[in-house]
Amino acid sequence: MPFFDFHCHPGLKPTFSDQATAVSPWIFIEAKLAIFSNVNISINPLFNEVLNSQSCLSQLYNGKVKLFGIALHSPEANMAKGLLEKKLVNKGAISLINRNRLELVKDGNHYFQFLNEDLGRLTNSISPQELNGAKLKVVELSTDFNENSNDTIYGFLIVEGLHCFFDDQSSTNAKAIFTNNFENFTDANTVLAINVCHIQQNPFCNHAYGIQFINSRYFFPTGNGITAWGREMISRMIEKKILIDVKHMSLWSRWQLYSMLRDPNDSNKYTSPVICTHAGLTGQSVTDRVKYLLRTPEDVGEVYEVCYLKPKSPYIEGVYFNCSSINLYNEDIETILLSGGLIGLSFDQRILGFADENVLRNVTTPHDVEYISELEAGFFLGPNPSTLPAWKDDDKIWSSEDFENLDPVFDTELHPLFFLNQVIHILVVAKNNEFIGVQKAAKQICLGSDYDGLINAIDNCKQADKLDKFKQLTLTKMPDLLKRAKLDNDGIDISMLVDNIFYNNGRDFVLNRLRSIGK
Repeated sequence: MPFFDFHCHPGLKPTFSDQATAVSPWIFIEAKLAIFSNVNISINPLFNEVLNSQSCLSQLYNGKVKLFGIALHSPEANMAKGLLEKKLVNKGAISLINRNRLELVKDGNHYFQFLNEDLGRLTNSISPQELNGAKLKVVELSTDFNENSNDTIYGFLIVEGLHCFFDDQSSTNAKAIFTNNFENFTDANTVLAINVCHIQQNPFCNHAYGIQFINSRYFFPTGNGITAWGREMISRMIEKKILIDVKHMSLWSRWQLYSMLRDPNDSNKYTSPVICTHAGLTGQSVTDRVKYLLRTPEDVGEVYEVCYLKPKSPYIEGVYFNCSSINLYNEDIETILLSGGLIGLSFDQRILGFADENVLRNVTTPHDVEYISELEAGFFLGPNPSTLPAWKDDDKIWSSEDFENLDPVFDTELHPLFFLNQVIHILVVAKNNEFIGVQKAAKQICLGSDYDGLINAIDNCKQADKLDKFKQLTLTKMPDLLKRAKLDNDGIDISMLVDNIFYNNGRDFVLNRLRSIGK
């Protein structure tokens, strides 16, 4: 059986290269350091394979990923600014990253150019000779998809961030140009979904803090929910039957969006499906959002720094959650399921709750850090953030003693359990809601890897051509996991559940959506 991925970036990595010499999106990129003249060394130990290809088109083709979300994305200015501050990048030591290209990204006035380049890079590419004529087809209509075609992989378009439609943001008619770009692009292309925001402050809505490896201050979420312009754009997307992807929205922004989409006559119905293409879960109700605090939130200027401990999974021993608000709370899950939407689960270790990149083994209590806008602090932290207590119960969180005994050699065995923990939690949340239920939820979960989105992917499935082994492992693990979560008597056919998560759910959702909008 083939595979589905709700969110991957097969064309992103070449964005940072000199475009005259950028590699084809079909070609695997192995990042190198140029230390001496004509001498390159692998940088995998340093960057942990983050810069290497995880979903180039050849990997997707060889991995039998038949249908996938092409996440078109224009890297934000502050990402380039932060990267240029890294010595290795600044010296031109990473062959993948071109300094002049980063300077172009840094000025923030070429986003729409990058968006079109990303799409053109994919649609104009030719597969290598050894793939015998394999090709990519971007799906415009449901009838464009042919599951039985052996030489074609199919992608549908998602735009990650409304900022991608900007040209010169300092122009006196910047909004008019933005609107023209948005209308022309979405008229010319079938865009399934758009993220209102990404990881940098924008004029549409406040974002959730979501980047760890560059100066955090460049990515502080300092806004307050959805702006008037943001509401205009959301309404326009709905008019054009483009779905809103809630990934990267702040919690308050998501709450406002749900209110906009909720049926005024029935609080359990929504006027448009809500989706999250590459999600992680907090494992908590929104009412417990400040329960597992490592320390009292600190006002660091414009934002509060919030440090979360990692609560234990109630279903799987040795597995934990990431409580950061970029992840979905139980109420987010319920909203997506009730709306008829789809949850794609990310393969990012940190998003899924693993902690090896955020702590020093044997030294620090595993934790996650995020920043909450001062303007949203009243909603998120309550009226007196400085009085919020730290969590004291070591039995319910990942402690430094637990981490001390974690041998990195076992990460390939542990990482898949962090992913499967997310699946189980969605099913449990659905079971506890009388309007949803396990059977409905089981058809609304899929893969949303975020491959090539500069993520540190789970060690058991680092790239798209490793999905088959992951699926087989899931089939083996799932019976015991369902039993532990007390879901084994809910009529779940395990083989069908796994087939649905890895392929059927995503395929059916996308094709049905295209049919429903007349495509």
